[in-house]
Amino acid sequence: MVSRHTRYADPKLSHDLLQEAVEERTRRLRALRDRVKEDMPSPAELRQRRMAALLAAGKVKPKYTIVREPLPPDQRLEAPPDDKKARRWTVRGNLWIWLALIGSTVVGFIIRSQLPQFIQDGGPIVALLIAMQMIVIIIVLERMWTIRGAKGRESLAVFAKKLQAMIQNNDLEGALDLCRRQRGSLANVVYAGIDTFMATEHKELTEEERMEETRRALEEANALETPLLERNLVFLSTIASIGTMAGLTGTTIGMIRAFAAMSAQGMPDATQLALGISEALINTVGGLIIAQTGIVSFNYFSTKVDNYNFMMDETVHEILQLLSRKEKQLV
Repeated sequence: MVSRHTRYADPKLSHDLLQEAVEERTRRLRALRDRVKEDMPSPAELRQRRMAALLAAGKVKPKYTIVREPLPPDQRLEAPPDDKKARRWTVRGNLWIWLALIGSTVVGFIIRSQLPQFIQDGGPIVALLIAMQMIVIIIVLERMWTIRGAKGRESLAVFAKKLQAMIQNNDLEGALDLCRRQRGSLANVVYAGIDTFMATEHKELTEEERMEETRRALEEANALETPLLERNLVFLSTIASIGTMAGLTGTTIGMIRAFAAMSAQGMPDATQLALGISEALINTVGGLIIAQTGIVSFNYFSTKVDNYNFMMDETVHEILQLLSRKEKQLV
């Protein structure tokens, strides 16, 4: 080791020896630091050791205990099979509206040929407007039939009161039978909830877990029923939007033809010009009628569906409250 106070006759030799001593000390310190770092545990390991020591001393109790065990064969879930019949019926359910569109277009051209001549002079747009009006009428009739069937046999208010009375009297079997006789969307949703609640009676579940299972079943059934009430309303809004534009398109085409004929023939008769313009405006009238009918129908059925969904949500909430109080009384 060469200290700072050691000096040789050759200053350069003294400086080199001092530099080597410094580098040697640096290497030793670095090696010592690496050994300490290897032996020292990480912060996560320190926390784990500290927690293990506290648990062993009994000062801290574990909050959760996670146990993962394979489910028995009778409780395992299996993937649903590829039901081609179900998919076929789904396609059929969506196919009828397209068949109605094609059929209405054909019937529209047939009806146009039977109308007075001044209406036929409106052009092929008249047949398309007739087809749109027929589609609106078909969808209105279909929605009225669907919403009427969704209500069930009795009034929803009467059904809800009977259902609440049966649940308060602990007559769950009678409530299920009432739902089967009532039918409709609300009855299907409530039936799914009560059936799940009864199915969990013999399972080792807490009160919160049973109510959570019941709530999940109600929400799933409600999610399946709501799209059925709102189906085909998008066609009403679409036809109401494009009806006016289709009428204006026909009117514009008619005006172009009228003024093109006027430019080719010179100064036409004012009566004939007025007749040509009136024939072109037939499309505008038809488009406005379709738009008004579609908008009124769409708003009417949207309000009906919203009110029905609101009543379903209120009834489902009341059923959950009654079942929860019943569970607390049994416990």
